[in-house]
Formats: sequence, C-alpha cells, structure tokens
Amino acid sequence: MAIMAKWGGKTWEVSSRKIAALNGISAGVELDTENSDDKAGSPATKTKALKLQSLSFDFDVAMVAGTDVRGEYESWTELVGNYAPFYLAGRRFGPPKLQLTAVKLSDTTIDDFGRILKGKISITLTEYAEEASSKKATSSSSSSSGSSSSGTKKAAGVATYKELGISSSAASIGASSSDKAARKPNNTQLTK
Repeated sequence: MAIMAKWGGKTWEVSSRKIAALNGISAGVELDTENSDDKAGSPATKTKALKLQSLSFDFDVAMVAGTDVRGEYESWTELVGNYAPFYLAGRRFGPPKLQLTAVKLSDTTIDDFGRILKGKISITLTEYAEEASSKKATSSSSSSSGSSSSGTKKAAGVATYKELGISSSAASIGASSSDKAARKPNNTQLTK
C-alpha cells in the first residue's frame, strides 16, 4: 500500500483494494498589495500582507477501481467547512490548517440504471485563518514586541516586510521626511 496524500480522514492510495491517485496539485502564495496615486513621495504600491493560500487538486474515481463514485462524492460534500492539515508523501504541505471550501463532480459516465460508473472529483482547500479577535494587537508603547527593529508597528494579522522577505530599503522608497521638508515652499510673507 502506498499512501500518496491525506487530508482529515481522507487518503489517496494505490493498493490491491483501492486505486485513488491524485492527478496533480495546484498551490499558490500571493501577496496582497494596494495601488494608489503617488502623493508626496509615498510608494504607489503598498504591501499589505500575504493572501490566504489555496490548494486544489482532482482525482478520478471509478467503480471498476473499487470506489463507489456517488458515495465518495457525497462523503466529500459532508466535509465542506472542515479543516485539517494536508500531507503529501508523509510531510505537511502548505499551511497548518486547510479548510475544504469546494467540491465538484465532473466527467461522469452513468449507466442505464442511473449509477455513476466513473467521474472526476475536484477539491479546493483554502488556508484557515484564526479569527482576528483572537489575536491581540500590541501597543507601540510596550516592549520591543510592539514594533520591529526597523521601527514599523506590527498590528494583528499584518505581516512585517521582513516576514514577507522584502528588504526595508525597498519599503522606504520615496522621499524622506527631511527631503519633503526641504521641498516645502517657504513663503516669508505668510510667517510674519
């Protein structure tokens, strides 16, 4: 018996009693950014954090391979909303908790009695994020845990540039405070 992958109580394996193999996996990590008009030297693109990771895959099921296609599909639909780690080749793959967000049945063949003889089940798992209320924002007046070494404050659920792998010099592109002050018009008639 060779177990390819598992999530929750589900396994994909190739053995003498069951053939259920993954066709492939699609995974992704994406940065959440916000574009704005450049105002007084501030960066046009602002990095917020990482978006929730997603993982999707599909697998073929067939009666001749020892699987009740309809029963397998219905068992997956009952699990929508559940979360668990996903293991590939015995090691966790992706975030610690992945929530089942979508199940689809396609490419089916049905016999004269309405039994599903074969089909393809597609699964979408999305990173399960703890509620923001369970994470407390740290005060900037507290010890060093309230701010990073580069002086930026870290709020609950927001990643620092260092955690995102962005150098602090890349984050500080634009005019410095002293540059902005030097460019500020100095009208002596208004200050009298």
